[in-house]
Amino acid sequence: MEPINQPNFVKELQEIIDGVFDPIKSTYAISYGLLHAYTKRYIIPLLHKNDLTIATVELTTCGLISDLLTGSSGASHIFILGMIPYSNEMKIKLGIEDEDLSFGGYGVASPETAKQLAERIREFSGANIGLAETGLISSSELEKRRTEKKAGEVYTAISFHEEVLVTRLSIQEDLKRREMRQEIAYRVLQFLGDFLKTQVTDD
Repeated sequence: MEPINQPNFVKELQEIIDGVFDPIKSTYAISYGLLHAYTKRYIIPLLHKNDLTIATVELTTCGLISDLLTGSSGASHIFILGMIPYSNEMKIKLGIEDEDLSFGGYGVASPETAKQLAERIREFSGANIGLAETGLISSSELEKRRTEKKAGEVYTAISFHEEVLVTRLSIQEDLKRREMRQEIAYRVLQFLGDFLKTQVTDD
C-alpha cells in the first residue's frame, strides 16, 4: 500500500479553523475516498471498455459526480461536460420547459424533469450518455418551493441513443446535506454501472 501523504493545505486549513475539524478522520473524508475508489474501479473502466463518452447534469450533488468521473488519468477520453444549472433560469436555457418547473407542473424533483435533463445534456454535448440527477435534499427547500415532496426525493436518468431510463433513488433522509450528496452520487453511479453492465456490455 502506498504511504498516505497529508497535503500541506490540510494543515493550513486546520490552523485557520483552530483545529476543530480533522478532515483525515472525518466520516465525510473517508466516504469521499471510498467514492473515488469505487468509481475508479467499477465505473470508469466500463466507460473506457465500451469507448463511451458521458455528460452530466447535477442539481443536488453539485459537481460531485463529475469530480468522481474525472478523478483518474484518462478522464478526457470519457468525460465531455458537467453542468450544474442550479437556478430555474439555467434549466430553462438548457431546454426544460418553464411550465414543467412551475408549481403546477412536474416540478424539479420529478422523473419527468430528470428525463428531460438527461436528454438535453446528451444532445447539447454530443456525448454517448447523458446522466442527470435532480431532487430535494433539504427540508428547508420544501416551504420555499411550495411542494408536498419530501427531502430525499431524488431521481436519476440516463439517456443513451433513443432510450431513457429513469429511477427514483432510495436515500437515507436523516443525513446532513453534504453526506446526503455523497449518498446520492453513490446511488447515481450504481445506477450507471448497472446500466453499463446490462445494457451496453456483454458481461
